Amino acid sequence: MNAAIDSIDMRYAVAIDTGGTFTDVTLLDRESGRMWTAKTPSTPSDPSIGFMNGIEAALEKASLSAGDLAQVFHGTTVATNLILEGKGADVGLLTTAGFKHVLEIGRQDIPRTANLFAWIKPTRPVLPQRIHDVPERVDIDGNVLVALDEEAVRRAAQDFKARGVDAVAVCFLNSFAHPAHEVRTSEILREELPDALISISADVLRVFREYERTIATVLNVYVMPAVSRYVAQLEERLDVASVLAPLLIMKSNGGVVGAKEVERVPAHTALSGPAAGV
Repeated sequence: MNAAIDSIDMRYAVAIDTGGTFTDVTLLDRESGRMWTAKTPSTPSDPSIGFMNGIEAALEKASLSAGDLAQVFHGTTVATNLILEGKGADVGLLTTAGFKHVLEIGRQDIPRTANLFAWIKPTRPVLPQRIHDVPERVDIDGNVLVALDEEAVRRAAQDFKARGVDAVAVCFLNSFAHPAHEVRTSEILREELPDALISISADVLRVFREYERTIATVLNVYVMPAVSRYVAQLEERLDVASVLAPLLIMKSNGGVVGAKEVERVPAHTALSGPAAGV
């Protein structure tokens, strides 16, 4: 397949924006600068249908075939809507002993237009009863102060199983400097919860500041099931339609990333739709 993609002329690119009512498509001829647009009804029950219908409509207008496309760009609000509507997965969280309430504490900042005495923190995407703090500690330089308690991880995994948790985030203090404890924890979780989705902060946001890393990692696995299914549906429909061009998803920062990376770190698409609109 890679050889087929390499042989494609980079002349034509198509971009698709899926909205709640309509799916908008723009097809660009890089050589002449000519553009064709198409608007088709969105299909909320399966957005990939409207996605593909839009591409086919644009190709028909341009008198091109699926094999002529070199790149397929897509801005999506799937992750955005899941977060705003609170419809993500039931998430569990493993964190360092003593830091169980990092999400609840958050930061001292409040929206500038909010009333200091009336503002209420938004509901966190993971409930406190689904958070386990595990004995382990690494200092800021990456030195291990307390070894990972693997039995504590296994006990937490069994509690998650009993609660029906099928998505687990792992965020340990200073793991950006020494991710080995998170990596080992993910291995244990996969042994104990083979069907669960696992996300570690070292893969999602490897920076200091425990609140930011924790919320990013939680949101990553929170949207992972739905985003992964959606991207897989898009790839399947493109394959059936003989579109050899790679699917590139818009990231929140305005860049693009391949489908496999989106399935691994879907949090990158939290603001994909708004970024594509800009």
